[in-house]
Amino acid sequence: MKKLLFTILLGFCLNNCYSQVTGAAALIALDEIDATMTKQLQTIDNLATNAIGNAGNMMLSLSARLRKDINETIGNTDKVLRENQLALFNQIQNLSNDLDTAIKEDIDNIDVVATKISETLDNLLIKKKEPRIFKYETGTFIKDYSKYYAFKVKGKNFDQTKEMYVELNGKKIKPVQTNYNELVFRIDSADIPSGRADIYYADAKIVFHWHKGLFKTKKIKQEPFLIPIAPLNIGDLTVFYEQKLPELKFSDYISYSCQCSTGPSDWLGNQRRNTVAFNLNPTGGRLFDSNSVAAVSWEQRHGGGHSFDFKTEQQIKGKITCKSDGRPRGGGGFSKLTFHYREMETIYPIHKKQTATQKITSVNPSIVELPDPVDSNRPNINYALVKTFDNKEIVLTPSKADKLFDLRINPVTDDIIISWKRQQLQ
Repeated sequence: MKKLLFTILLGFCLNNCYSQVTGAAALIALDEIDATMTKQLQTIDNLATNAIGNAGNMMLSLSARLRKDINETIGNTDKVLRENQLALFNQIQNLSNDLDTAIKEDIDNIDVVATKISETLDNLLIKKKEPRIFKYETGTFIKDYSKYYAFKVKGKNFDQTKEMYVELNGKKIKPVQTNYNELVFRIDSADIPSGRADIYYADAKIVFHWHKGLFKTKKIKQEPFLIPIAPLNIGDLTVFYEQKLPELKFSDYISYSCQCSTGPSDWLGNQRRNTVAFNLNPTGGRLFDSNSVAAVSWEQRHGGGHSFDFKTEQQIKGKITCKSDGRPRGGGGFSKLTFHYREMETIYPIHKKQTATQKITSVNPSIVELPDPVDSNRPNINYALVKTFDNKEIVLTPSKADKLFDLRINPVTDDIIISWKRQQLQ
């Protein structure tokens, strides 16, 4: 019984301690969440679905709202969050985790998370006429390609606003369409700063000027907003393939000997002569290496010679001669030739190769030319590797579908065609 009571008390204590979050700790956590959102808005995944941009900017709005409330109440101190602040803080953490999981594991489910974030924004208590944003519908902006960046802002009380604009790079950009619950902005590409090579967003703010209360007190509300900037070249593409290519395989040297002999000369010294021919053909469907045919040794008694009439890939042909001693009853003649040669055959080992690296875009398909067939042996793709601008490595194969890229093979030319699946261009 005592052990059970101790466990219950311990659980209560841990739960109570966990729920206590100070203002300082909450502000640090919100900064980390903002950093995560900013990083996610700069990935190739964001180019794949605008839902990441929508959800990410809404998360920044939630974070900004809670940060402002904390700074105006308990501040960056050891005081614990108030009940409503703690509830929103926990919601933001959960939504941030849900968004991160959806991006990594189920990119098509991000709209569900975005809807949850929108509902959270819509349920926040605000002042009566204060403009509020609870949803974004963002577009895709590709550097050096898109002519403009357009997005919608949905919310409430926009008709109560004295002035509203996007503040970007020191310039005020007003909406092209307005009504009480929707704003439409269209930003020319010339007004979007290019930034550094490793930063793929522009930092902006949506600013509202409005009046509060009976005495029309002037109020300014600023909502953080990031414009994701996708590079035109979204990565480097290399195709890895294999192909059977011809090679000559040579045998070890093969020796061949032939010999010639005669009887002795007659009593008058008339010599006897003899000729022995040799004629070889390759075996097993192979060919001769004609350059390898060479005499290794030559022996003769009383004279004689040897010659090669043909040394080709299909035939080695020649003869040797011998003769007896030219003296009366001279001894018989003898000669012996030993030569060697190699046979060769064509084999087709598999060679693993890769293409030169080329740029890949989200605008036009990338075509990778593979070599022509050699002796009817066509190249066979193993995989394609895409190294994206955000340092991801994506492996594409003909047999496995990918969420971002489509890989096809031209059946006639064997060329590899890789295209971006999710074009959402303006």
